[in-house]
Amino acid sequence: MSVFTRSGNENQMRWDRRSPRFMEVWYATMTHRESGSGLWFRYTITAPDKTFGSPYCELWAFYFDPEGKRSFAGKQRYSIDQLSPPSGRDDGAIVRIGDAWLSENHLEGSVERDGRTISWSLDFEPSDECFQHLPQRLLPRLEKRVSVLCSPNLSVPFSGTVKIDGDALELENDPGGQTHRWGRAHSSTWTWGHCSLFDGGEVAVFEGVAAKASLGPLPAPTMTFAYLELEGERMPFNEFRWALKAKSSYEMPTWAFTARNDRWRIVGASRSHPDRFVQVTYADPDSTLRYCANSELADLALEVYRREGSAWRHHRSLTATRTAHLEFGQKEPFPELPIHL
Repeated sequence: MSVFTRSGNENQMRWDRRSPRFMEVWYATMTHRESGSGLWFRYTITAPDKTFGSPYCELWAFYFDPEGKRSFAGKQRYSIDQLSPPSGRDDGAIVRIGDAWLSENHLEGSVERDGRTISWSLDFEPSDECFQHLPQRLLPRLEKRVSVLCSPNLSVPFSGTVKIDGDALELENDPGGQTHRWGRAHSSTWTWGHCSLFDGGEVAVFEGVAAKASLGPLPAPTMTFAYLELEGERMPFNEFRWALKAKSSYEMPTWAFTARNDRWRIVGASRSHPDRFVQVTYADPDSTLRYCANSELADLALEVYRREGSAWRHHRSLTATRTAHLEFGQKEPFPELPIHL
């Protein structure tokens, strides 16, 4: 079964505007080639259990300055009546929160914090296919217990303007991606990585996620789902049988992993210096907290092997320096990082 789908509704809002204990997120990350800076924008909906309050939506924005001088992390909360109409679309928008919105080919908004402002208006070239991180057979169970995700725009070019305190950052076909996630809760722990800008102009796309979640009375093992696109060939390692064979070891600030399928094998590691992370707090619908450490200035190294007969032969090495995206999540704060939000 292909890990790409073409239904066209993968970005559609899943919340029915009534049910409690539900959360939904659309996020986009990108790298500004010229400055080496990283960007991360999130549009979120949280419908708590009724005993924990009313539904609300939030707009998040992050700017990662490679020199560490002008980085920005902020969010604004809105009442649920600031969410777009029940159709889930408003003038082409998939989701609209106040004056901010995300459509199939555009995102814009602004966030203020402590006297500083970031605003964005970005076009992107939508993908013809949606990348599915998780095996289809797992989706119904995961959606009811924790959450699921897909990337309607796994690797697409972004163009437009981001303003940080009035200073403009111009993007012109800069690499990035857009993902949609929804469900009941965050996993117990997780890590996520992405890269579509490699050293030396290598043309490749990497996407991976590893997570641990309890789906019953006993904790589930860590599951790893990875994907690599290289030399025009798609290398999925996220089908169920291969996910069972994949291995991950993750502890902020490093994720090390291996994955294989019947033709290809990858061995990789991604990390970022603690100074290039921002720690934020996510609230699940049942009011429990998760702590997320995110860097849009991470490094990535991949060794790619190809099967020849019964042996694995080294095929390629790939590196990315400060152009990968990396995230860790867990139930306790990361003590080495301040909590920004």
